[in-house]
Amino acid sequence: MVALQQSQQTLTSDFFLEHLHKVAYRVEEALETILPPPTSRLQEAMRYSVLGGGKRLRSFLVWESCQLFGAPLTDALHTAAAVELIQAYSLVHDDLPCMDNADLRRGKPSCHKAFGEATATLVGDALIPLAFQTLSSLEASPGVRLTLIDRLSHTIGSEGLVAGQMRDLGQEKSCQTEEDIRELHRLKTGFFFAFASESGAILGKASLQEREALRKYGFLFGQAFQMIDDLLDGCGNQEAMGKPVCQDSSKLTFFSLLGPDLLYKKAEIIVQKALEVLSPFQERAALLKEAALYVLTRKR
Repeated sequence: MVALQQSQQTLTSDFFLEHLHKVAYRVEEALETILPPPTSRLQEAMRYSVLGGGKRLRSFLVWESCQLFGAPLTDALHTAAAVELIQAYSLVHDDLPCMDNADLRRGKPSCHKAFGEATATLVGDALIPLAFQTLSSLEASPGVRLTLIDRLSHTIGSEGLVAGQMRDLGQEKSCQTEEDIRELHRLKTGFFFAFASESGAILGKASLQEREALRKYGFLFGQAFQMIDDLLDGCGNQEAMGKPVCQDSSKLTFFSLLGPDLLYKKAEIIVQKALEVLSPFQERAALLKEAALYVLTRKR
């Protein structure tokens, strides 16, 4: 924990945020070209749901992992964009009345509030194939493209994101213990952050050992992220977050099970583990380390 405190003291927030915003801007530019022009109501709703919002943390992990292994710039941006398309689909569907029933997302009305439930459902349906189309169009070798497509399909399918959402809705095994909550968020959140972190290693043709290190980092990042997300949902500010809070008050969450203080301490331990996983990359992974530390600052 001492090492974590020392790392937090050296965290240059402005430096990190500057890089985070730069990557978000470049990914936004890529998304502008990938999304179809708003010539129909569906396409207008797609752009409404994807563009102009979010910190783009997942795409930042894609970009920085690509930097570790010298992956081509265009492929890095387009892979990051594909990740954001999937993230947007998951949020649009999560917000639906039949799911989490949220009226606000990123400070503006959710897609179903702005365009209707049917359109919002179809927006999610349209964003998924567009993400895979984006990956299939990369300049990378066929083997690299196939690996990315395979990993992403497993990440968001019935053994990943969708399975996690089923658990979150109480349609599968209900959460009764801390371990149950960890498994839910490993499926719903962890797998996706792991893919984002590993994708740069795949594009950069890194060793299996290096890929596994980035993948483990992503899982740990996602776990810490979800812990702080639960904390913010329990005692955060809706205006600052740009989405409703206390949405999970009827569910067993990290916040309801552990309380704010213990929850934050456990998140610190997870971040410490994430930093240790990155140690073989030394200073090359400085911004990935700062990204993990940044997760903790979301509490403030």
